[in-house]
Amino acid sequence: MKSRWLGIDIGGTSTRLQLMEEGRAWSGFRKVSTASWAQQPDALAALGNVISETLEQQPVSGVMLGLPGILSRDRQQVISLPFIQALDNQPVAAMLSHRLKVPVAMDKDVNHLMLWDLMQIDPVPNCAVGLYPGTGMGNSLWLEGRFYHGHHGGAGELGHVPLSGNSLPCPCGNMGCAETLTSGHWLSRWAAKYAAETDMSQLFTLQGAHPDLQAFVQRLAELIATEMNILDPEYLILGGGVLSMTDFPLASLRSRIQQHLRPPVTREGLKIIFSHATDHTGCRGACLAAERRFRSEE
Repeated sequence: MKSRWLGIDIGGTSTRLQLMEEGRAWSGFRKVSTASWAQQPDALAALGNVISETLEQQPVSGVMLGLPGILSRDRQQVISLPFIQALDNQPVAAMLSHRLKVPVAMDKDVNHLMLWDLMQIDPVPNCAVGLYPGTGMGNSLWLEGRFYHGHHGGAGELGHVPLSGNSLPCPCGNMGCAETLTSGHWLSRWAAKYAAETDMSQLFTLQGAHPDLQAFVQRLAELIATEMNILDPEYLILGGGVLSMTDFPLASLRSRIQQHLRPPVTREGLKIIFSHATDHTGCRGACLAAERRFRSEE
């Protein structure tokens, strides 16, 4: 009997579920509103019910969750999910595993996006960094052939370095974090104030030449270049909802990043590629992670 895994991508807006059988056979994609379970009195039980709806149809060998926040280094405890605080400070994987009677593991959602993108590169690089600006700033570190979590589990939080002169409050609880000025959250606030009649999907098409949006691209480039100069990876993978907006100036972003890279080796050697993510990418990456995690236990 073929093994089957369930990958779940939990975002602030949507929760996506995907089944994968051996040989990368995909089935059972579902998308539900995150608020539909996260705002219930017992959010964890409600999430378990969402997962059970899939497991009742298709039994699996393991479940992998992708979560948008800080997890413990051993990936057993949720530390902080700014957009889904109902799961904070809980051993989510163990509790769901007990409830569902199936092995459950978890990691940062951005690592699952990154894993999918890494699998599209042949050969898979030994050292790569992924940056996925969306509602926040997704940051994944693939160092020496594995994801790097840091001592406390909080590595890859580029969006929470402070920017001088920035006093905006961040959902993490700090003031002045970079992602308050380099994410979709900032773009939405700017559009509401200065381009209220422009649909967000057309923001860069109709307003891209505005000095404020040009400054946004520059801030993003400088932030990304900072991490490149620290880590010097072989690949930089760029994706996320902000960069997928229609007419976002990708070529300009690439050029501005390169201008700030340390010459000669980082500037000349860094390979910059853009992710072509779809609605399925995060949960499919979670399926691949589930296969890697649980295959040895079968």
